[in-house]
Amino acid sequence: MKSLRTLLLVLLFSLFLTACSADGLYSLTLITEGQHELTQNIQGDLFILGGEVIVTEDASVNGNVHLLLGALTVNGEINGDVSFMNGGLSLGDSAILRGDLNLGGGSFHRSPDSVIEGSVNAGTGVSLPSVPERESRIDWSFWFRTILNGLLSGLIASALVRYFPSGIGRINEAIIRHSLASGAMGILAGIVGISLLVTMAYTILLIPVSILMLFLLGAGVFLGWVGLGSELGRFIVRMGKRPIKPSKAAFIGMFVFMPAFQLLTSIPLLGGALGIALGSVGLGAVSLTRFGLRRFIPATDEDLPDRPGWDLSA
Repeated sequence: MKSLRTLLLVLLFSLFLTACSADGLYSLTLITEGQHELTQNIQGDLFILGGEVIVTEDASVNGNVHLLLGALTVNGEINGDVSFMNGGLSLGDSAILRGDLNLGGGSFHRSPDSVIEGSVNAGTGVSLPSVPERESRIDWSFWFRTILNGLLSGLIASALVRYFPSGIGRINEAIIRHSLASGAMGILAGIVGISLLVTMAYTILLIPVSILMLFLLGAGVFLGWVGLGSELGRFIVRMGKRPIKPSKAAFIGMFVFMPAFQLLTSIPLLGGALGIALGSVGLGAVSLTRFGLRRFIPATDEDLPDRPGWDLSA
């Protein structure tokens, strides 16, 4: 109970930090969904992860704009660079862009009367997954890195399943039994974690805390991948009908999962959404089980018996 109160106090303190102003350091506006009309001056960078945003003629953004998903219509002034990754970008008649325009993908429309004082970079400003063309040469370095990544990830997953079987079993159980709750929790943890990291990274006293949070967030994402990969290995073993040790099954599943995940996320438009969905389910399962330290039991499932087969120590 004492540790729970401490965790709640830390989270409450973090929420207070997000509400504090960062004058002279850094300011960030994050939009994830809905329709927004910006009618006044916005200080700091603008991140758009979804929804529709309109910058009116009398409004301005005093920072860089990063459009990852969603739609952005600019009729006002942007005193920075615009990095356009996906979605829809439209520059109206009265739009003024003081910096560079970095085009990645999606639909782009520009009025002839709009002004871009910087340079227009097509395909170089934003890093996008590369999809091999049919007649292009085989990128052996890409396949070498993919296979090496699968091998290293498989070895780590095998070690985790061998020495931490109950924790991985709890994560797997949350992924399979409570995938919707895990996905929702993963999205929430990702959005809140990234916003806190960006806020604290520009506060000198909280830089060590932001580094620790970055490590925990990365560890949570990878541990979620281990849960997905080990469950895929269990499925492969069941299909092959040849009993092998759980650690070996986890290695096989992770070796298959990591290259498949990398290729899946390289699919235009659809791949990004699928990658976010899988990553959110894994991260959410890790969060709900507190990195596999306890079993996640919703209020409606308190009387459910333990399902046999989740203990990977056998």
